[in-house]
Amino acid sequence: MGSLFENNKFEVEIQGLKIAVIEYTVKDQQVFRLLFNDGRPPLNISRAKTWNGEMWMSIPQGRQQEADVFGNEISKHLKE
Repeated sequence: MGSLFENNKFEVEIQGLKIAVIEYTVKDQQVFRLLFNDGRPPLNISRAKTWNGEMWMSIPQGRQQEADVFGNEISKHLKE
């Protein structure tokens, strides 16, 4: 059975939209759960390595555009 550990909680704001972010480690992979204040469903994202470099991916697939936008904001927050 895989392990699931909660690591960090923080909040980011993008154009007035507040997003609560919870960081987890799942089988040595960093996963972020995003909770939105505008009523949209939560989004789980992770960084994936591809032949073209790294990119943000939604888990499960289907919300790729949101994963990319919000993932880049999370990256900025983590570098602060």
